[in-house]
Amino acid sequence: MPEHANALNDVLVKLFNRILSIEEEAITKASALGLTMSEIHVIEAIGDMEPRSMSEVAADLGVTIGTLTASVNRLVHKGHVTRSRPENDRRVVLVTLTDKGMVAYRMHERFHQRMIDSILKGLDEDEQKSILHAAEKLYQFFLRVKPEDLLREGIEPKRGDLSQR
Repeated sequence: MPEHANALNDVLVKLFNRILSIEEEAITKASALGLTMSEIHVIEAIGDMEPRSMSEVAADLGVTIGTLTASVNRLVHKGHVTRSRPENDRRVVLVTLTDKGMVAYRMHERFHQRMIDSILKGLDEDEQKSILHAAEKLYQFFLRVKPEDLLREGIEPKRGDLSQR
């Protein structure tokens, strides 16, 4: 096993646990805005630019149009999103953030900016490239891996294992 593998494992476990903790705190704050974390993620995917099609947003989130439609319906009802259809193609549904939705978007964006600034602060160009490369490799791993693979790999019952009794 590489020299730094255990240290990296410890950092990643702590990182993921802290992310879950922050997500829980964010859910509490988002609920004060009347939003769930999944609704915040939909708002983030819609973005603050031009209207986006439902299919674009669904693809970015990795969800079905049906799942997104349920979330967008709630966000429209809560006043965070508007829905429209362009005159040139009535089959397309476009979504846009309202002023209220933009407030939630900006709050979430500010959190991400603070996180990135904190990570990159004091690193030179090569170190920043190394961080990016490592993050990309981690992302590629999570794209490929299936939860059942993680549970199966390398698990062999040991002699005297309680499950054998």
